[in-house]
Amino acid sequence: MGLRNILFIISCIIVGLCLSLYFQTDTEVQTVNWDQYKNLQDAETRSYSLNEYNKKISPYRLQDLIQETYEKNRLAGEKTRVMEIEAGDGRILMELKKQFPEVEFYALNREKTRAFYRRESFILTALKFEIFNKQEVEEIDLPYVVFQDLDFGARIPYDDNKFDLIFSEDTITQIKYKFELFNEIMRVLRPGGVSFHTDITGLNIYSKGLVLELRDAMAEIRRRGIDVKTLENREAIRFRKTRKGYVFPVTPHQPIPENTQNLSQELRRPEMGYNINY
Repeated sequence: MGLRNILFIISCIIVGLCLSLYFQTDTEVQTVNWDQYKNLQDAETRSYSLNEYNKKISPYRLQDLIQETYEKNRLAGEKTRVMEIEAGDGRILMELKKQFPEVEFYALNREKTRAFYRRESFILTALKFEIFNKQEVEEIDLPYVVFQDLDFGARIPYDDNKFDLIFSEDTITQIKYKFELFNEIMRVLRPGGVSFHTDITGLNIYSKGLVLELRDAMAEIRRRGIDVKTLENREAIRFRKTRKGYVFPVTPHQPIPENTQNLSQELRRPEMGYNINY
């Protein structure tokens, strides 16, 4: 190879290096790794522990309910399935997965966040809170996750009679058409399945022109054949699906809009009143 060719090749390499340095920036896109995830602000996605949730549904505990259901289903040769609505970063589900590796867990989140945007995000949550180590988390079946806004009577994207337990935390108050969501939850619950919901505030139920307290409202609904009750925590309720049906005997003050894509903020506000049907 002649000297001229060698000099040409060297020149090309130098030019290439210069161009790469010129176009390189400090803001190049990188995959979020473990160290970056640990430093993300928790405010981006809600993060509560299993113990914190259990305090809100006292005297019940999720793990006791799942254990009882799992043993019954195992003897019958059936799968046990649990879903959390608005699961945040999935911390509670991963804590439950640690205790019940053979149970199928599902998350239904309203939207994606920077910290939680796909099924693999459960891995980062498990590592961040030291629920699993890196070897353990590679050997488990991760919970499933769907991103969908469940307000305005939206359908839960699962078949009837699929889940044994459904729960939510600090979610119902953010939903405008609350009982439409409850009816969907009842639809996808198996007969005998239970559902827990906490931090319920701003729920107005009217009976003969009077606003009822949550406990009194649930008692009125229970008298109409729905197995529902408030817990020790007055902002938490539990209902069970029976074979009698799953339609709550209430009517919303406002009909669900046909097109919910371009609603004003006023129409999207979660406050909603219901009348008990007589």
